[in-house]
Amino acid sequence: MGESASENHQLERLIRQRDWKRPEVAARVNAAYEEITGKQGCYDAEKIRQLARGITRWPTQGYRLALEQTFGVTAAELGFYNPRAKAAKVSQTGTDVCADLLLGWGGEEVDEVQRRELLRAMAVLTAASPVIVAALNAEELERTIRAAASPSRVDAAVLDNIQTILNQARLQDDLLGPQAAIRTTLTQVDIAEALLNGYKGPYESRLQSLRSKVSISAGWQLFDLGRDELARNHFATARDTADEARDHAAGAMALAEWSGMTEEVGKPVEAADQAAGAERRAARTEDPLLRAHAAGIAALALAKSGPDYRADAQSALARADSFDVTTARTPEESLAYFCTPGHIARMRAKALRLIGDLPGAIGAARESLRLQAVRDRAASHILLGTIYIDAGDLDAGVASILDGAEAEAANASARLSGQLLDARTLVHVRAPGSASARKLDRRMEELQLI
Repeated sequence: MGESASENHQLERLIRQRDWKRPEVAARVNAAYEEITGKQGCYDAEKIRQLARGITRWPTQGYRLALEQTFGVTAAELGFYNPRAKAAKVSQTGTDVCADLLLGWGGEEVDEVQRRELLRAMAVLTAASPVIVAALNAEELERTIRAAASPSRVDAAVLDNIQTILNQARLQDDLLGPQAAIRTTLTQVDIAEALLNGYKGPYESRLQSLRSKVSISAGWQLFDLGRDELARNHFATARDTADEARDHAAGAMALAEWSGMTEEVGKPVEAADQAAGAERRAARTEDPLLRAHAAGIAALALAKSGPDYRADAQSALARADSFDVTTARTPEESLAYFCTPGHIARMRAKALRLIGDLPGAIGAARESLRLQAVRDRAASHILLGTIYIDAGDLDAGVASILDGAEAEAANASARLSGQLLDARTLVHVRAPGSASARKLDRRMEELQLI
């Protein structure tokens, strides 16, 4: 197939319609790429020419998202298609392409610019995140970098190394918040996708599973940072690749975390459907932590769905309590390693508040803090404070919300900041102009949270 036969007329038409020049397109894409990934984009006019000529047919994920954001259309509407497939479907590409396609490096038509970028990402990962790679020696790092440059080098050891970095990033997120881990996680997304699309061999299923797990982490961290749409994309990818790999645990976790986000953004019925899918997949595993987490997530969605679902929410809480989560697990041992008795207690507190059982909710929130949940300690303080306010105990409520504010100041989570601002609004609605409300405002101003 000659170069002229594969020209991307769809992209060329979209550029002409906007009366943009190629350097301007490159600048816009680079800006969107940096906004999405936190990394500097490196597209130039020549790269846009390659896209329009069809030389690059399937940009890497970060640039696909940046191009979609720049033009406001889907990848298919931009004329892109994945040459990994033997025959690209018309519905996928929007073209009449139907031929055997050669695989480029990474299966994504990765050119020299993108190859250098991926290698640079690995270099940044190893230089800027010493805690993340502390578990890997120099030989293991070199082996992983070589595989990133040539997927044919993928073996079990390389996948072990990537899994180790991912596990460390999850722990870093728990300790320091999403800002500390997101760049590492998104670099892992690029690496896992490039390896998966450029590799065919005995480790393909494991690569799919790993790709799913990386996207689960990326989805939750992006949601924590207030990037809901990007988070949804990652959760969808995580679910789909887990199902392809028949990895029930990863599929369950993807849907559970997706449900958690959907519930928090105010779509409880949709969240309940996702949670049901998570529980079905989790039931096929022998992981009690994952099964308990999925049940707790279902309880939250059902409790928020209204009084007609109160009994269903209580049944889900009972299911969550039926699993033994007292044995501590590492991220390597369970995707739901954070699901401890403290985590279950926090979900119970939130669900009980939603169904109107304030005494029970207060007791559960106190228990969560006493048991020191791995995740969301700040959220537990804020939750307890709002329950106290609901119950009419203003002083205790503000004190607990202030504890949450202190913890959130070091977390930099848009999700928790939103919860904190909602709690502040609740205080001002229930006790406008009160000394407690002024005290809360003063401290939040000192912490630069308002």
